[in-house]
Amino acid sequence: MRFPYEPRPHQREMMQAVQRAIDDKQQLVMQASTGSGKTICALVPCVKAAKRDNRRILYLTRTNSQQRQAINELRAIGDVTAIGFQGRANMCLLAEENEAFRGGDSGAISRLCATRKKRTIKAIRKGKRLDNGCRFFAHFYQRNELPEDLTVQKVHSAESVQEYCKVHDLCPYEVNKELVQEARVVIAPYIYLFDPFLREQLTTQWGFSSYERDILIVDEAHNLPDFCRHVLSPQLSEYVLDAAVRETRDYLEGNRDIVSLCNLLSDIIHAMRDAYVEEGDSDGFIPPGKLARAVRAAGLRRPDIEAFAERCMEYGEVVLDAKEQQDILPRSFVRSVGRFLSSWLSLDQRWAKLVVNGGDNPRMEFYCLDASIAASIINEFHASVHMSGTLQPLEEYRDSLSLQNPELRSFPSPFPKENRKILYTSDVSTRYQGMNDDMRNQLEYKIVGVCNTVDRNAAVFFSSYARLNRFLRRGLRNSIQRRTYVEQQGMSQRRLMAEIDSFRRNGGVFLSVIGGRISEGMDFPSEELEMVIIVGIPYPPPSAHQQALRSYYDGKFGNGWKYAVEAPTTRKMLQAVGRLIREESDRGIAVILDRRAKRFRRYMDMEEADDVVEAVKEFWRR
Repeated sequence: MRFPYEPRPHQREMMQAVQRAIDDKQQLVMQASTGSGKTICALVPCVKAAKRDNRRILYLTRTNSQQRQAINELRAIGDVTAIGFQGRANMCLLAEENEAFRGGDSGAISRLCATRKKRTIKAIRKGKRLDNGCRFFAHFYQRNELPEDLTVQKVHSAESVQEYCKVHDLCPYEVNKELVQEARVVIAPYIYLFDPFLREQLTTQWGFSSYERDILIVDEAHNLPDFCRHVLSPQLSEYVLDAAVRETRDYLEGNRDIVSLCNLLSDIIHAMRDAYVEEGDSDGFIPPGKLARAVRAAGLRRPDIEAFAERCMEYGEVVLDAKEQQDILPRSFVRSVGRFLSSWLSLDQRWAKLVVNGGDNPRMEFYCLDASIAASIINEFHASVHMSGTLQPLEEYRDSLSLQNPELRSFPSPFPKENRKILYTSDVSTRYQGMNDDMRNQLEYKIVGVCNTVDRNAAVFFSSYARLNRFLRRGLRNSIQRRTYVEQQGMSQRRLMAEIDSFRRNGGVFLSVIGGRISEGMDFPSEELEMVIIVGIPYPPPSAHQQALRSYYDGKFGNGWKYAVEAPTTRKMLQAVGRLIREESDRGIAVILDRRAKRFRRYMDMEEADDVVEAVKEFWRR
């Protein structure tokens, strides 16, 4: 298999490590900096082995937009069939045309799709007019085969399939399903493997009948532990309960039992919040046994909960049927209550019972502490490759997912070392105990000094929106004598992208938060971004979620700090610094304004600067 580019330093080592993992039926966890070519280095040996041994490759991404890089590299490799897959909610042209069908989750869109397909097939077979069906599926069904011009091309993105289907009035989702059956490489979002309900599609529709023959690639793998915890963390909110009551009145003749149940659960959520969320906190930990006692005090026992769970699921089906008949997006809040109650009965000590403040919409959450529950499926694959530019500490990633004896590799950056520098200073800190007006003045002096004396595009990342807003109220924006932009909390994606586009065109200083949309996932090549200032160490804010996770890992590994605090903090800083260098010719400097940064020198090559303003100026002079 031909490598389509001139190999860079360390790329051969990466490919050898991937090949070794495949040959040894092993897992590889590798960190390689952004721009180092890790995607192509993972794909070339995997595609070669898959073709040689008749295997398939499942390439997983956190978001749909991250599929593009893999698609581009597969086109460069050539001579391999590949398809990017997305869910019905993104692919459905009927939902795109009909505003009433938008905003539904995968379950609602799936049910809508199934109903419309049945109507369509029935109309076609009886030669009747197509009413309340789907013309896109009708055209696909009547063709009975894929268009030849689609089968000739070997690598398809989900977007290219959708555009083709728009022109030819075909169903993109059905076309995608057909292409998946024949593809050697399938690129899909994480959720299709790690959500137990959606995983069934891999076997029933996609042809991944035996994972032990298949190769798994996880892109941007630093996201995976949190994703696995989230996908197995059921929630029940005041909003859902209110909607379930309205739904009961509209579709279930005001069934008193369901209304009473929802009101009772709402009372319990409010009682838990009042008892266990301290003033000013975002959430609270419900002590063991307290929730069970509150439920028993309300007159509910385990058999009652089981009965209500089953009844809500059944009534939910009635609601879904009724909404389908009315051509309303088929989703049921009563059914959501039933699913929450069902999950409640099956949880053990690996889930923490929490109550989240939520203002007018408090919620109860059963927070999954053990990411390896969802991730256990990884160990069934023939081999797996986990890659990211920010996986340090690698041991934490391995342990969190309970990967079986993986090889852990961190590859050096292929770019000239002198092109990037990370500095920190020991004379300031954002630690709560030391924050006063004098310390804020020192921090502001350094931020303004760097931004005003060095005419390079800069991003200033604060550790939280609260800290950013505090500096804005002090007049930071006026002190910076350059064009400034601000990523505000709750800013719409459209408005944020408009600000980013202006920043790219006109330059200046972008004030944002670490862990936000700019510090993770946005590319700023060449001179679009040349300086990053990190104000404070972005430790996870104190919360019940954080406390529960740290306690769990204390018990499991004896080092909750490393797993729940140090690892996510390291990755956030690496993500922010990673915005600087995307190509060999890029140059950039990062400044961390906090003495505690030296604790992370084992993960980042940084040096102390007595005078950061002068050190930054010297970097650019050289």
